[in-house]
Amino acid sequence: MSIRLPRPSSLLLCLALVSCAKEPAASAVVNAPPFNQLTVSGNACGPAALLNSFRHGNAGWRALADTLPGDSDESRLSYTIRAYGLRPSAHLRGRTRWSRAGINVTDLTNLGNDLAATRLLPSLRNEVLLPRAGESSDHLAGRVRDTLSTSLSHGLPPVVSIRRQALRNGAWITVESHFITVLRVGAVDPTGIQIDYIDPWGGRKCVGHLGIPSESALGLEADLPATPVGRRLVHAGEKTLVTVSAVIGRW
Repeated sequence: MSIRLPRPSSLLLCLALVSCAKEPAASAVVNAPPFNQLTVSGNACGPAALLNSFRHGNAGWRALADTLPGDSDESRLSYTIRAYGLRPSAHLRGRTRWSRAGINVTDLTNLGNDLAATRLLPSLRNEVLLPRAGESSDHLAGRVRDTLSTSLSHGLPPVVSIRRQALRNGAWITVESHFITVLRVGAVDPTGIQIDYIDPWGGRKCVGHLGIPSESALGLEADLPATPVGRRLVHAGEKTLVTVSAVIGRW
């Protein structure tokens, strides 16, 4: 995974780093066992990541996770998919929100809001974390950190969508997407942002890094050694990286 070091000319980046370094790390409020998507389906990362967010959030969100029907994490995750994931998608005609192909960010947000409404909890929002027109890498890193930290400060660990990209036939393509739940966000440093997160694939708590991008159009590079999302789908000799694409949370 290539991480670009700061250039001497990046005065704005240096100033941003000095400012962000003063900010304390933002963390989840509780430590709890994660939901494991593999107890239900290899394509259940979205619902599992969302339930991990609830379980590691403040009292209201924890109560939501704890009172779902079922006597085990497997049954609670299965209920969530059956009761809320199989509702019609509001964005994909003729499709359910969740399928064996997984779930997209917008449908997962709607699923989460349906669950939140059962306990009169605040609505979730989503935001694209790809670079905006004319946005510099240092501004993107600060925007991503601020968004993740704000959700954590509001008592809800954010659910982040990541994508395995491969350079194939001269173009970057997405070969696989995945959801993780961010539990802790450090300050921006010269190479990016340190994070603690839950990978629902196996229900594991891991440490990673969101790096200043070497391919600026693709967004922050996610260096997640314990999460090899889509690596098996990359052809021999292809350049590949994992990028951050979107987030669901409270802000």
